[in-house]
Amino acid sequence: MRACLTVGLIISVMNTAGYASADDDAGVISLTSENDMFGGTDRNYSNGIRIERVSPADRVFPLLREAADLVPGLDLERIKLRQGFALAHTIFTPEDISALVPDPEDRPYAGWLYVSGTVVASDEDTQDILQLNLGVVGPSAQAKWVQTNWHAMINGVEPRGWDHQLHDEPGLELIAQRLQRYNGPDLPFGLETDYGLHYGGALGNVRTYASTGGMARIGFDLGSDFGPPRIRPATAGAGVFNPHEDLGGYLFVGADVRAVMRDIFLDGNTFRDSPSVSDRRLFVSDIQTGIALHYKTVQVAFTYVHRTEQFVKQNGPQRFGAISISIAR
Repeated sequence: MRACLTVGLIISVMNTAGYASADDDAGVISLTSENDMFGGTDRNYSNGIRIERVSPADRVFPLLREAADLVPGLDLERIKLRQGFALAHTIFTPEDISALVPDPEDRPYAGWLYVSGTVVASDEDTQDILQLNLGVVGPSAQAKWVQTNWHAMINGVEPRGWDHQLHDEPGLELIAQRLQRYNGPDLPFGLETDYGLHYGGALGNVRTYASTGGMARIGFDLGSDFGPPRIRPATAGAGVFNPHEDLGGYLFVGADVRAVMRDIFLDGNTFRDSPSVSDRRLFVSDIQTGIALHYKTVQVAFTYVHRTEQFVKQNGPQRFGAISISIAR
């Protein structure tokens, strides 16, 4: 049912988007939905949704351009500068959501509602991202209301332990990433290949980590983006989509390794006692594979993610899927 709702929303958006050719520097609207139903579970990272608008190239607030001009390594005569704004919501739960009192050794219930401001500086082969997330973790994020009502609509298991979720806490997360793309060999039938390497990290009371990884792709019109949008932390581009051909797409596989110093959804609240896990792992890895297809100005992508255990007593790795639609206009 959750998949049907997401697919139906995507089709509705596509029907109203139009198919006019995009300008070289068009803005992009993207919608991303992530859910663990694709892994056959309803636990850990249970659901995420994000809607974002990224501006056309070089249409940014003057203050952002002045700030970007001070960053070493950014040549504003060479790169294109964009700004993005987004609204996102994520839900985290323990494995047994039917228990009135959650297992104290499992991860706690938590919701994270936030807005994002992003600056993207890119040229043909390099993309630099600086993102600031501001919001709230806890009951004010309304994750209990979202999950309880959704499960009631689909006759799912009633989540009964939300009274034990993390307390309200303002959340801040500053994320930086550099992605460098390299062309691979051209193949028969016009197939293109490339691969990208990235490094970066996050700093804040929500998450603090360092990350590195890469992605390889094969398909057509690979220069249209740096990878489909995702909800971070993730191996992903910055929501920029600029097609050069009417029809294109690619298959991709990637990996991301993070050294995690803090994760509020496992470590608990920063300034108050709260549920938490006592055996969080320092290193977490994501392995992902998927497909992205575009017709003129509309791209649809699906990503399947295998995330290694985030704490010792977690019952196996996490598997979830992400569906995104991006419209350049």
